[in-house]
Amino acid sequence: MNVSSIYGYNPTLNLINALYPTSSVSSLFGVSGTSGVSSLLSLGGVQTSISSVGNLLNGVETLESAAQSLAGLGKFDARTVTSSNAKVATASVGGGTSTGTYAVEVRQLAQAQTLSSAPQTSSLTPIGSGAASLSFQFASGETRQVALGSASNTLAGIASAINSADIGLRAQVVSSSAGYQLNVTGQSGAANAFTVGVSGNAGMADLLAYPAQGSSGVTLTSQAQNAEGLLNGTAFTASTNTVGTATPGLTLNLVATGKTALSVAPDSAMTKTVSSFVDAYNTVQTTLTRLGLENTSLGLSVSYLRSQLSNSVGDSTSLARIGITGNANGTLSLNAPAFNAAVSASPTSVAGVLSSPSTGLAERVTALTDGALSASRLLQVAVPSFNSSSLLGTSGQSWEYSYLSQLGVLDTTNTSSGLSSLFLNEMLGSSTSSTTTSSASNQFLQSLLAQQAYNANLLSATVG
Repeated sequence: MNVSSIYGYNPTLNLINALYPTSSVSSLFGVSGTSGVSSLLSLGGVQTSISSVGNLLNGVETLESAAQSLAGLGKFDARTVTSSNAKVATASVGGGTSTGTYAVEVRQLAQAQTLSSAPQTSSLTPIGSGAASLSFQFASGETRQVALGSASNTLAGIASAINSADIGLRAQVVSSSAGYQLNVTGQSGAANAFTVGVSGNAGMADLLAYPAQGSSGVTLTSQAQNAEGLLNGTAFTASTNTVGTATPGLTLNLVATGKTALSVAPDSAMTKTVSSFVDAYNTVQTTLTRLGLENTSLGLSVSYLRSQLSNSVGDSTSLARIGITGNANGTLSLNAPAFNAAVSASPTSVAGVLSSPSTGLAERVTALTDGALSASRLLQVAVPSFNSSSLLGTSGQSWEYSYLSQLGVLDTTNTSSGLSSLFLNEMLGSSTSSTTTSSASNQFLQSLLAQQAYNANLLSATVG
């Protein structure tokens, strides 16, 4: 339940004495000026307490969400990686990758072989005559065949047949000022280099066979080769420019030849999540403290809740080892560098303290926000404290009671039950509310609205 949008009252009661003479208030309520103003202003304390309870409910809601996010971090093994020269290489990392700095030297990029035919005047002009068969022999030892019908002996027909065969080659017809050419490109890596044999059509053999059989044959425009380089001084080779390494979870993405340094560190999002949890925890602790000071009738309850929240933190020594320390006022402090160092050294230990499904801090706090700090439990404790003698008087006939009667919100025919308005019943914490099916959250919501309306009416009558 989020009540932040409705509990932000203006302190109207505290302005009345400054705006109007004591005699005005005295004549309005029929009591001595000093006691009338004192009684009127005493309502401000209730208003303050209601606002603090609203703050507390919002704070607990935020704390519960922060605890759930903390639990979601799981093993605390998330990593990020940065490159000192992204124009040479970047990298990706998986969970649990060893933190530290990795020196990378790229000596050669992986690339694919490309063959280009001699220029032709048209992409649709027949090449030689009759059907043909293309045989591609790869350096890996594999052989692939592509059959060409008699109607496919054009550059466009050859490209279509090669692409349809789906043998790891890509063919396309390109045009330039010199004419139309057929480009055939394989996959990257030395093992994917290939030769081309042609049978059944002599004219096509002169144009496409590789190594070339005639002066008008194909030319090698790009040589198939592997990526090569060093990682922390250890040589690596790969058929592509995405290179898996001996370091679990670390993959290189090569861009150009040269050198760079990769830095692997705990994911900064984990630190932010822990920091948000600490902030939410501290907000609830300080709000509880403030509520206890504002409303002394809640003193024992507030002390109990603060104690329960402090106990949920658990072993302070374990927390201190991962950079979280307790303060004298019950709040927590996070040392981010110490936390990151702990995660780098042993993410398993950090996870055991904070996010273990059975014993972690996140689970203990979540259990508390679902229990003693839940909205229903807090309202059961807090709302009755607003039903004080400063509001109704010990006899039920104080000036406030009389004034409420004048406003038409009291049942003057039944003084034993007092308030007939549901809103004012809830505002004053009455235990005689007839709406037994309302949730505690709804009751508190009604109490906030009731007091806001009551304060507005009170000030309006005073001004009048």
